[in-house]
Amino acid sequence: MIVRNKILWFLSTLAVLIILAVHMESLLAIIRPGNDVWDHIRQQLLWGYTANTVSVVALSMIISGIIGTLSAYLVSCFGFPFRKILSVLLYLPLAAPPYIMAYVYFNMLGPFGLVHNAFGVRLILSPFWHAILVFTLSLFPYVYIGVKGYISHGMSSHIENARLLGKNECQIFFMVILPIAKTPIFTGMVLVGLEVLGDFAASHYLGINTFATAIFRSWMVFRDFDSALRLSGFAMISVFALLILRGMLLRYKYSGSTNAKSSQVSRKKLTGKGIIFPLFFPVLVIFFALGLPLYRLITWAVMGFANVRFEQMTEMLFNGVVISFLVTLIILTLAFVIATYTRTSPKLLAMLYGRVTLISYALPGAVVAMVTLFFFIRINAFVPMALTTSIVMLIVGYVIRFLGLAYENIENGYKKIGRRHHEAARTLGQRDYQAMIKVDLPILKPFIISGMALVFIDLVRELPVTLVLRPFNFHTLATQVYQYASDEMLPESAVPSLIIIGISMIFILVLLRNSRSGSV
Repeated sequence: MIVRNKILWFLSTLAVLIILAVHMESLLAIIRPGNDVWDHIRQQLLWGYTANTVSVVALSMIISGIIGTLSAYLVSCFGFPFRKILSVLLYLPLAAPPYIMAYVYFNMLGPFGLVHNAFGVRLILSPFWHAILVFTLSLFPYVYIGVKGYISHGMSSHIENARLLGKNECQIFFMVILPIAKTPIFTGMVLVGLEVLGDFAASHYLGINTFATAIFRSWMVFRDFDSALRLSGFAMISVFALLILRGMLLRYKYSGSTNAKSSQVSRKKLTGKGIIFPLFFPVLVIFFALGLPLYRLITWAVMGFANVRFEQMTEMLFNGVVISFLVTLIILTLAFVIATYTRTSPKLLAMLYGRVTLISYALPGAVVAMVTLFFFIRINAFVPMALTTSIVMLIVGYVIRFLGLAYENIENGYKKIGRRHHEAARTLGQRDYQAMIKVDLPILKPFIISGMALVFIDLVRELPVTLVLRPFNFHTLATQVYQYASDEMLPESAVPSLIIIGISMIFILVLLRNSRSGSV
C-alpha cells in the first residue's frame, strides 16, 4: 500500500510538473530567429521596456521597504493610543489590488480631481510616479507583516539590551533593528518586486510600458503570439533574478537572532510629544493607503448606484466566487499531494519539485497566460479537443499560477510539525495514507486555512490570466472593473471594486485570526 501511494503521489506531481515545464518554451523562444514584429520590438522598444520595468520594480521595493519597516517598528516597540487598531489596519491595504488604486489615485490627483476640488491644489505627478505611489501604498504590507512578526517575537532581548546600554530609540532602529531584521525586510521587498513585475492593469492604465503590458500589446494588438512568448521569456529572466535573491536571503540567518520561543518585545510607553510621530505616521499611511481610496470609491458608488445592473453584477460575483472556490479546492489538493510526496522523497528531488512549483506563482500573470495558451494550442494540434475556448483552460491557468502559494504554506506546515506524529501513528499500526489523513491533515489545518485564504484572495482579484484565458462572454468582478476603467466609467467601477476589496478584507482578517503569532 505504501508503494502504491507513493506511485500515485509521483504520478500526480509528474502531471503537474509537465504542465509547469511549458514555461521553458518562453526561454527557448528568446534564442529562436524572430519575425519583423520582434525585430521592431528588439530594436526600438525592448530597452524601454527593460528600463521602465527595472525602475518601477526597484523604486517600489525601496519605498515599500521603508514604509513597511518603519510601521512595523513603531507598532511593535511602542505603546500609544489606538496601537492595536492601527497594527491591524496596516494589514488591510493588501485588500486593494494595485489596478483599483491606480484608477482611484489617477482620478483624485488629476485636474478637477478630489485633491484639486478640496484644496485648490493640483499635484502634477507623471504616470511613472503615479505607478510608484500606487504600488507602494498597495504592497508595503508584504514588508510590514514579515518585519512585525520578526520584531515582536524574535528581537526582544536585543532591544532590551540596547536600552540597558543607554541607546535611544533612533539608535536602536538603525543599529539593532535594521541589521538584524534585514532578512525579513529584504524578503518582503522581493515579494513586492514580484508583484510589481507581474502587474498589468495598473501599468496599462497609467501608460507605463513594462514587460507585462508589452506582452499583452504584442498578443492583443499586434496578434503576434511569437513576440509575446519571447517577451514572456525576458520577464521570466527578471523573475529568476528576484527568486535567486530571495533564496539567498532565506538561507541567511543572523547568528545572534533568537528563536521562535523568544518573549514578546517590551513596548515603551509614550507620553506627551513623544506620541506624535509614532501615532501620526501609521495614521497617515492608513489614510492614504486605505481611507482615502475607500472614501473615493464609496462616493463613486453613490454617484453610479442608479446605473448598477444588479442582475449582471450578481452573475459576475457568482462566476468569480464559484470558480475561485472550485480552483482553490483543486489547488489545495494538488499542493497537499506534492508536499506530502516531497516530504518522503530524496532531498534533491523534493527541492526540485518545490522550486518548480514556486516559480509559477512568482511569474507575472501575463506570462502564465501566454504559456498556458501555448500549451493548449500544442495539445489541440495533436489531439483536437476544442479546449482553447473552454473554462478548462482558465482553470488550468489558475492552477499553474497559484499552486506554489498553497504549496509553500503546506510545506512550511510540514517543516514545523516534523515527522514524529506521523511515525508514531505508523508505529501504532496505522497505514501510511491513514496516518496522513487522520494525523497529518488535522495538524496542518491552520496552514491549509492560510493557504486557502491566500489563494482565494488572489483568485478573486486575478486579472491578466482571466482576460486572456476566459471563455467568450465570461466575466468576473475583476474583468468588469477593468472594462469600466478602460471606458472611463469610473463611478460604475466602484461597486465591483468595493466588493473585491470587501471579500479580500474578510479573508485577510481570517488569516490574522488563524495566525499563531500571538497578540497584535
